[in-house]
Amino acid sequence: MPKPAATNPLVSETQFDDHTVIVPPNRLRSVISRSGDSDGVTMDPVKRAETALKQIKKEFRGWMNAECDALEAARAAIRENGIGEDSAERLLNAAHDVLGHADTFGYPLAGKIADSLCKLISSTADVSALPMPLVDAHVDAVRAVVREGVHDADNRTGGEILRRLSKLIASHLDKVRESRLAALPEVDSPDL
Repeated sequence: MPKPAATNPLVSETQFDDHTVIVPPNRLRSVISRSGDSDGVTMDPVKRAETALKQIKKEFRGWMNAECDALEAARAAIRENGIGEDSAERLLNAAHDVLGHADTFGYPLAGKIADSLCKLISSTADVSALPMPLVDAHVDAVRAVVREGVHDADNRTGGEILRRLSKLIASHLDKVRESRLAALPEVDSPDL
């Protein structure tokens, strides 16, 4: 036979002979907005989140500029000290941060360009062979997109820049593959 036990007024606790059932308080009420619905309660967290985003939207450009500054600093460090594993990783991390924040901050095109830079860095096995003119083109393109306030991923000029960068990366990677293949020793195939 159950026996009610009240140690905490917010917790419902019922004791049985061989076990106790504890029901914690329902804290979801704090995220529920009241309205005139038939049950008197409407959950609208999406609307609340959109309102919060609108309130901080003014700060997005500043935050995106900070991401661009970090990308620029990583490139400047490479120019000053040369490229090594650490500086390439710092550049990759900065590009990845731009990629990760760009959509949220309203700069999807900058994110696509940063993604292209991430692929370039990640696909270059020997970081000393990283083509700095191509890195420069990516960093400058991200900077330009943010500076000009390009918020449309389908921006014609920005899209063309991204296509050209992608073409240059493909060409670079083809040359890298060709040089790797040329460096392989010739092996005679067995007679069939």
